[in-house]
Amino acid sequence: MRAGMGYDRVVRSRSPMETGPPLVPDLTPHSASDDRPVVRSAAIVGLLVLTIVARGAALLLVPDALTADPDGYAQLAGNLWEHGTLGSGQTPTAYRPPLYPLMLAPCKALGEWSRWAVALLHLAMVATTVWLVVRLGVRWGLGRLALLAGVLVTCDPILSAQSAQMMTETPATLLAVAVLGAMTSVSQRPSKRGAAVAGVLTGLAALCRPTFLVFAVMAALVLPWLANSWRSRLAVLAVYAGSVAAVLTPWVVRNQRQLGHPIPATTHGGFTLLLGNNPQFYQYLREAPRGSVWDNGSFQRQWNRSVAAHAPGGEWERDRLAYRQARRNIAAEPAMFGWSCAVRVARFWSPLPHQVDPDEGPLRRWARYLTAAWYVGVLALAIVGLTAGFWQSLRQGRRPPDWLLWGMLLAATFTAVHALYWSNLRMRAPLMPVVVLALCYGFAWFRDGRSGRKSLS
Repeated sequence: MRAGMGYDRVVRSRSPMETGPPLVPDLTPHSASDDRPVVRSAAIVGLLVLTIVARGAALLLVPDALTADPDGYAQLAGNLWEHGTLGSGQTPTAYRPPLYPLMLAPCKALGEWSRWAVALLHLAMVATTVWLVVRLGVRWGLGRLALLAGVLVTCDPILSAQSAQMMTETPATLLAVAVLGAMTSVSQRPSKRGAAVAGVLTGLAALCRPTFLVFAVMAALVLPWLANSWRSRLAVLAVYAGSVAAVLTPWVVRNQRQLGHPIPATTHGGFTLLLGNNPQFYQYLREAPRGSVWDNGSFQRQWNRSVAAHAPGGEWERDRLAYRQARRNIAAEPAMFGWSCAVRVARFWSPLPHQVDPDEGPLRRWARYLTAAWYVGVLALAIVGLTAGFWQSLRQGRRPPDWLLWGMLLAATFTAVHALYWSNLRMRAPLMPVVVLALCYGFAWFRDGRSGRKSLS
């Protein structure tokens, strides 16, 4: 069956490995061959207008929106525009991934108007993300419920808060949805062209958030088995891996020339691993009262002194030193390492944002509680959808459908990485479209269960 490429058609095609009835809900009264659109263009336009208005209002109402620069991306962008160097002055760095500073650099050319340019950039990325989520939801068989997924992405507390920050969550979420759509295309019709698109998008995502490098490796293991011959499998694998490598190569070559090492990710990973695996944090986990806040300021000051004494050569040496120290800490206290991994996973998926200010006021406290209430409902329905999808796959003895295969692979990758490295709730932002799409499956399961329809069979 031919797989439709537009958001306004029901896509029911499957890979050559699949037989029997589709694994996605039949949420609409017409068949896949029906020419009527599942989601009308007017509804899409209305949703995008709602998205721009809602997120634009958030940018206007949030104090200091798009002015703080906690991770230094704006500084990197400004230096790139003024000096042509991704770094400080003429000193290059690979401490942060390059894609987001490259996106911000043209905005810096506008001087005092740069904040508004960044706001427009973020709104464009948010609107594109919502459109792609609806399109992906239709392709994954959700029918009109794909619009609900778009609304939930628009209203998501993490995504809304981060769209007002100059951090990588907004572009990483956009790229995550684009990667999932490309992977779905390859699943439905394995081809070298589809593998190339998927590889390019995965490479761009890795240049925004290095966690996608791990996803690229996992996807390379899965993609070949979706083709129906060894020749096709090898071709898909070679094209996908080659496309990822082609996108990453300029960054690797640049780092080799300017920093003396072929760095494919960043020089920030060692400190991120060490931040979650050091004696002070382990002691905090052992002794601190529940709900207390760990102030990592003293650890960072101690680490800066240690770096000055033992790794004065450059950021590559500092990154290697951090990795070595983290490994020593893990080996010295394996039980605490295991417990800290569980804590990091819990924080990554926690409905309640972790308290970061020991003196937070009632307004911020109630905002955290309302966010928790939202995510309790969202995650509960998403778990229902995932359980129904897994159960149906097992019952029918077939591989999981695309939404389970790629959505869960992405979620598992991020969860595994942040079980080891420092973690908090905002770092799951790129996964929220997957969560809300799973929620829609859970909603369909409840709805159709009451009406007696078997939508998941």
